[in-house]
Amino acid sequence: MHVRAPHISKKWMIFSVTANGTFMSTLSAGIVNIALPTMSEQFHVSLENIQLVVSLYLLVLTCLLPVFGKLSDLYSRKWMYLGGFITFGVGALFGALANSLTTMLLARAVQGIGSSAMMATSQALIAQIFHGKSRGKAFGAIGAVVAGGSLAGPAIGGALIQAWGWRSIFWLTIPICILGVWRGIYLIPRFKAIKKMKMDYLGAAYFAGMSFTFLYALNTATDKGWNHPLILLSFALSLVLFLLFFRREHTSKYPFIGLTIFNIKAISYGCLVAVLGYTALFTNSVLLPFYLADIMHLDPIHIGMLILPFPITLAITSAVSGALCAKWPARIITTAGFVLLIISTLMFAFIGSEPSLSYIVLAQLIMGAGSGTFQVPNNNTVISAAPKGKLGVVASVNALSRNVGMIAGIALSVAICVLVQRYLESRGILPDTAFIGGYQAAMLFGTACSVVGGVLSAKR
Repeated sequence: MHVRAPHISKKWMIFSVTANGTFMSTLSAGIVNIALPTMSEQFHVSLENIQLVVSLYLLVLTCLLPVFGKLSDLYSRKWMYLGGFITFGVGALFGALANSLTTMLLARAVQGIGSSAMMATSQALIAQIFHGKSRGKAFGAIGAVVAGGSLAGPAIGGALIQAWGWRSIFWLTIPICILGVWRGIYLIPRFKAIKKMKMDYLGAAYFAGMSFTFLYALNTATDKGWNHPLILLSFALSLVLFLLFFRREHTSKYPFIGLTIFNIKAISYGCLVAVLGYTALFTNSVLLPFYLADIMHLDPIHIGMLILPFPITLAITSAVSGALCAKWPARIITTAGFVLLIISTLMFAFIGSEPSLSYIVLAQLIMGAGSGTFQVPNNNTVISAAPKGKLGVVASVNALSRNVGMIAGIALSVAICVLVQRYLESRGILPDTAFIGGYQAAMLFGTACSVVGGVLSAKR
């Protein structure tokens, strides 16, 4: 529903609370990526297993996004957001105390629940507060905050891990959560809920089950084998649940999502473009730290410094593309972003075994620029097209598309890298050379996703 926009100073004060949560989430994600090689060594687990620390978090987050988005339309968006803040902090406490991979995965699942509640409501809060041209600027600013969290994560994470070990990265999150909740209680207004709508809990259960079984199979197929009975069963179950969900959406008086929103081309094209863009981006998120650690033999601080160029250009281009949203069509801006993604993924694909540091920095700068250029106008286009009464649902579906791309990028890139690496090793290729071959194949997959995403973006 339409809400009268607060005064400009009040709007940006409220924005600062959502920025607090966004910064915390991205800071934590960046730090955890840097900590993966250290965690892998301490927990005595393989690359395929330790990547679950990242992918399980994204899996739980993704499965629940539309649930929290729908609930935020029905109930208090303010308390949905702050409840997510508190839950994320509890998960951070569990992570700091984890002594095995199993307990770490539990902690990350709790953090995923909290982050899902925040992510499903934060963009809706911004869209409800900012109207007109200022909305693009607000989304550009939140993109810069994402970059800031990503920028601080590797640098802070590398220093903390080097000085006090990986547990310190979780302790850091707790005071940020406390600050965010305290400020949110006083600043975020209580928008009126939509009383006429109801929650279709059966449809929500079908959706969550479908998402979980499919993404679980996708994430664990590399480790267990694509023809493993559990993997095949999970894929089959996800198909059954999808059919049940699809039927429920067409028969329920109050459908959970309301698939008619995808008849709006700005939403359907925008979500598909988001999936492809984030899949391309996340082909490199897990593999690059392992390349820098295992092939280039760099320590956590140097790895963090080489990841920094990505969020630097992400911050700059997010702010610029947010301002350009009022002047240029989203189609032009997002397509330009995909061109930059194509260039950067190709650079990483042909990185070789002894690249110069300047080569890595340049590739990271271009990838960050591509990310910031396509994200902001795409988000603004999707959310601005939300029908009356479905702002929370559309915002959560937009976030869902982003996270599906993240999970697919991580899972498929690791799968491709491991499969190619094992094949090359079976042919007598040395392990380091085989890893580089697997890494190249994964990054070429990222290039293919960027090409398809760019074509779709240009056509919308």
